Amino acid sequence: MKNIFLLFLAVAIFASCSEGITKNYTIDNIDVTVEGPLFDGPNTMQATHSIDLSTIEAGLLPEHIQSVKLTKASVTTADSAAFNGVRNFVLQFTSADAKMQKAGVLNPVPQNTSPVELTPAAEAELTDNFKQKELIIILDADLEGDRDESLTYTGNFEFEITYKK
Repeated sequence: MKNIFLLFLAVAIFASCSEGITKNYTIDNIDVTVEGPLFDGPNTMQATHSIDLSTIEAGLLPEHIQSVKLTKASVTTADSAAFNGVRNFVLQFTSADAKMQKAGVLNPVPQNTSPVELTPAAEAELTDNFKQKELIIILDADLEGDRDESLTYTGNFEFEITYKK
């Protein structure tokens, strides 16, 4: 009887320590925009994305999420001048009840190139942001010079989500 109890206890401990399930979540072709006039220096573009955890797995709830990391981020433009006139990009995420997290950067931005790939910040933990209904995407573009027109870029973001049901 004692052996059965110890076996049960060992199985229970092993099950509680098991790793979670890891899957990718993508946000494709989302426009981030800022209205002009724009000035030399950082200008903030943003967009809102509704988080749908059921696209990862049916029945997945926010409390099941253990970890969220940005693994890939790219920004593109339809402008023929590409990103000429942009010094650098800083990508951040926030939501209603979670703090803002710096998640990626590109410095300097290559000229005459589109799309560009941002470098994800390894230390950015976006779990709290993904436990909300909406995710706010913030892209700061450090511009060279003033301009009157608005800016719209398109972002593609891939996240690695680890969860346990």
